This record gives sequence, C-alpha cells and structure tokens, in this order.
Amino acid sequence: MRTRTILLSAALLLALIAGSLPQRVSAATYCDWAQFVADVTVPDGSNFAPGTAFVKTWRLKNIGTCSWNTSYSLVYVSGSKLGAPSVVNLPGNVAPGATVDLSVNMTAPTQTGAYRGYWMLRNASSVLFGIGAGANRSFWVDIKVSVSYATAYDFVENAGLATWVGNGALTFPGADGDAKGFALKLTSPVLENGATSSDPGLLTVPYAVTTPPYESYISGTYPAFTVQSGDRFQSIVNCQYNNSGCDVIFRLDYKVGSEPIGTFWAFHEKYEGLYYRANFDLSSLAGKSVVFTLTVLSNGYSAKDRALWVAPRIVRPGTGPIPTPTTPTPTACDKAQFVTDVSVLDGTSFSPGASFTKTWRLKNVGTCTWSTSYSAFLSSGDAMGGTSVPMPKSVGPGETVDISVALTAPSGIGNYRGYWKLKNASGAIFGIGASGTSAFWVDIKVTGTYGAAYDFYANACSATWTSGAGVLPCPGTDGAAGGFVLKLETPKLEDGTTGQPALLAHPQKVTNGYIQGIYSAFAVQAGDRFQALVNCEYNATNCYATFRLDYQIGSGAVKTLWVFREKYEGKYYRVDLPLDSLAGQNVKFILTILGGTYTSGDRALWVAPRIVRPGAAPAASQTPTPTATTPPPTSTATPTPTSTSTPTATP
Repeated sequence: MRTRTILLSAALLLALIAGSLPQRVSAATYCDWAQFVADVTVPDGSNFAPGTAFVKTWRLKNIGTCSWNTSYSLVYVSGSKLGAPSVVNLPGNVAPGATVDLSVNMTAPTQTGAYRGYWMLRNASSVLFGIGAGANRSFWVDIKVSVSYATAYDFVENAGLATWVGNGALTFPGADGDAKGFALKLTSPVLENGATSSDPGLLTVPYAVTTPPYESYISGTYPAFTVQSGDRFQSIVNCQYNNSGCDVIFRLDYKVGSEPIGTFWAFHEKYEGLYYRANFDLSSLAGKSVVFTLTVLSNGYSAKDRALWVAPRIVRPGTGPIPTPTTPTPTACDKAQFVTDVSVLDGTSFSPGASFTKTWRLKNVGTCTWSTSYSAFLSSGDAMGGTSVPMPKSVGPGETVDISVALTAPSGIGNYRGYWKLKNASGAIFGIGASGTSAFWVDIKVTGTYGAAYDFYANACSATWTSGAGVLPCPGTDGAAGGFVLKLETPKLEDGTTGQPALLAHPQKVTNGYIQGIYSAFAVQAGDRFQALVNCEYNATNCYATFRLDYQIGSGAVKTLWVFREKYEGKYYRVDLPLDSLAGQNVKFILTILGGTYTSGDRALWVAPRIVRPGAAPAASQTPTPTATTPPPTSTATPTPTSTSTPTATP
C-alpha cells in the first residue's frame, strides 16, 4: 500500500472532529499507535483475474507505548471486503518499536473494476486504532479485477478463406471498382476522420446499383469457429476517408448448424468524420460451432459506400493484453491546436433562450493552408441553433484564427455541450489534439437566477481551521509545517488561468496529513446548491490531494456529502451540488483537504466556494479568465468532460 489519501467513515470522522478537536501531539503519545511500513504482498493497483484467491500482507510498526498481544486483532472497517474475514487475531506479541507482518486471505470479486478495502487494528478493549498523526487512520488493500485477452480468430488474415458474395460470387482480394462489389485487405487504412490506422482492415464495397431503391450488399461468410465463454467480437467500423456519400449498415450475422441465419449485431454508419468501436460478448454462443458472416448493406445510392472493418477479430481471455485496435495516426496536412476560449468559457450560465456568440481561437499546426472554403461544423452534441460557419479568412501554417458562431441557449434548465470540428475544402474532417481528430466544444449551463447565500471565502477566518497539529490561524503562514489556509484574491489555477478569489488549503506536512475548516451553522433552504472550482495551484506539480465537503447537524455524526480526488494534470473541475437533502436544517459545513504520503506539494484551491440560492440576482461567474502569458487551458483539449464533478457517497 503506497500511502496516499484515505476516506474515513462517519464514525471515525466524528471521533476526529466532534467534541474536542485534535491537538498537537508528539511522538509516542498514544498507547496504541501503528505506522505503515510496506506492502509485503499485493501493492496498490495489483491486477487479478475475477475470482482469484490471494493473500494480502501489510508490514506495520508499533510506534505507541503499549505492547500488542494476541488479544489485539486486525479488523475490516469499510470499503470492499474482498471475501476476507472481518477479524484476524495478531499472530504474536509486538513490543513498542517492533514490526509485524499481518496477513489476510482474500478473493478478487467476479466483476471487473477497481476495489479498495479499509482496515484498522483493535486492542483487547475493542478500541480501534490505526496509522497517521492521530493514530486513527486506516490502511488498505487496493486491487483491480480485469481480464486479459488474446486473439482467437482474425477476420482480416482469414479473409481469403471466406466465401464472398455481392452481385454474384466474388474472389478475394477483389479489384477496386468492380461493379459486382469487392473486398480488399488494406494494410494501413485511412479512417473516416482522416487518420491512418496501424492495424490492417477490410475494405468492403457493395455492388453498384444505379436505380432506386439502390439496395445492394456484400458479405463474407467464414469457416465455422467454436465459440468459448468469454469470447468477444471487436472491430473499428467506419467509412473510408473522403467518401462523404457513404451510408451503410454494418452487420455481424451467424449460423449454427441447420438453424436459420441470425443477426448478432448491426450498426448504421453515415459519413460524419467519426469511427466507432464494436466490442461485444459472444458468450451466448459458447460451446457452439458458429459460421460468422461480415455483411455490409447499402442504405441508399451505393457509389460512395466504401465500408471499413478495421482489425475485426474474436478475442478470448488468455495471457496477453486486450488487442484492441490501436489509435490511428493523423495525416499531417490538416491539423489544429486549441489556443483559448475567447468568449463563453466552459460552464458559463445563460438564462433560457439567451443569444450569445461563442468564439474559439485555434492555431493551424498542419502543413496545409486553411482557405475560406474550410469551415467549422457541429460534429455531435447540442446544436444550440448552430451547425456550421465558414472559415473567416485564409490561415497559413503556424497562424491563428478566431472562429465565431452565433448560438442560442436552450429553453430547458440544464447543462449543454456541443462538439465542433473542422472540414477542409474536399469535405475531409479534422480537429485538435495529439491525433488531430478530437473535437473542441462549447459548454454552457442554462439556469434560473441564483444569488450567493453564503460565501466560504469571505467567511473563511470566521471558521475554525484545524489539522493534526491543532487549531490553525487564519490566514496562516505559507509553508507552515502544521498546515495553513490562505485567502488569494487572484489565484492562478492548475491550467494557468486566473480565477476568482480562492482558499489555498495545505494539509499538515506529515503522511496522511489533513486540514479542515469548520464553519458556523447555516440554515439550508430548498433549491440551495454548493458551488466551487477545485484544483491544485498552478505549478504545484506534486499535488495529489482529496477534496471533501463534510457536514454536521447539531451534535450528530459528521458525514461526507461529496468527495473528489485531484492529481495535478493541468485541469480544474467544477462542483455544483444540490443541497435539497439538507433543506430546513441548520448545517455546519466543513471544507476538508486530505493529503497523501508526500504532502509538501498539496496546494489545494477552493475557487469561489459558496452556497447559491434561487433569487433575484445571478451568482457571479466562476469561470477563470485566461491570461495572455500562460499556456492554453488543457481542460478543453479533448472531448472528455472535465469541468463537472459528480457527487460521491460517503465511503
């Protein structure tokens, strides 16, 4: 277990926060106190096949003043139990200063995924204790359950053994342009988005039909294959590059013995600059000898129907890695780089039906000049009234351009995102990112009006700030070993942009250090929401912290409303949590930052943390302002949403 951050149960948090707050301690203050030394077996992130039995062994050191005897035990406290017993007695006596290896028999779950189970120690009086500065932190087991695959059948390599049919029987490989239809092996096919695949593919073209209803097809029927449980069919399917009229249906058909031919999977593909991954389970056919057929049907005029099966194959659980088709390599002519959002930054709020203009600044990092015959177009997502806009000027290699589109906010309250790409004069599609194929986007919120009901930044020094070192001053001193909180009026965010006022919170500089700000009780109303941007401070490259919003009602247990683990990677994240479950109650909110093994770089920013409430005046925007001297924000470099955090249940 490489110690990083942990999530405490509500009971442990209550012990930490409620009543008397933890005060400064010195070494060997506690009777029962452990120190994590090493993972003897099963380091964090170890991979296991489903159902695999294993033994987890931790090496712990007794750094307390009391000896541990065989009446002490190792106990499961939360998380994934992994089939382990709840209690395991210590194997012998462990004196202060001595170490012990503690082992537990476990079993990996049957479902793939990531699993973590938290454990502590218990003394002869049934009192729990653990590691960390307060002797109250869990240690854990952390595994991944996954399945490795090897290729069991390759449809490209065996294409010559298949029976190919179009307008009559066909030979393989066929002749490009044959009116009867044809199939060819392409060693490096160029995909619909203009990228070149390093995996071979099959180009399958239905026979030519010149009169309505333009119905034609091509199919390749392969020799029988015995399917086993766990087998999967995988492929990338799309149209060949620059065939803008392509409109087909991909289909995987099958036949078992004398039974009728069935269709296992079908996919309608129309040329739009995207490719799609097929990856589905064949276990329903396990134990049967199956004749598979790759079929492509024309869905209209067939002259442009050049359909690509890239790396079609059946994979099987085995000893090798999952052989999914590799990421294609882009062509160098047309390629863009995102520079900045000139207007309407991600998460900007609009009232329903509001008109606005979105402007992106892009750089031509390809080798070809973009003429005014090039255009930006909506490739997917929410249109918001816009579908295409021409390139406003000629843009040579190395030059930048501002591309604007007039849009309208939808009438419904919610989050909306539209993905955009570029298209050259020949209709070929390209974009941004390392591959030159990713989309850029417009991302907005449609909301009613909200006013700030409570500002955690403005009230920061009215809160009680604590760490394992005790109560902390506010504002603190930058670099203080016991942890510190600072109020920054113009913080620099992780992506290099300048944000709204923020709280810089740094945990105590010890393993599993923490810092918490406990605020005065606040009366929550229906419709209230907690909002903030969370990220690490710019250039804090070693930052790896856990943000947590805890709360307490009266003298009840401290609970966790939301938690988010953040590692420095050049992005910020937007928190927007409904508080309706707490409506009508006086709630003490607690801003918590948990550190890991090396806390010296855990400079965590709560940007504009506040509670907003439906009202007459809108809350100020939380979107940071790009600065001209900083790199472009990486939070908008790929089409993976990064600006919204999802609430997580209390661990």
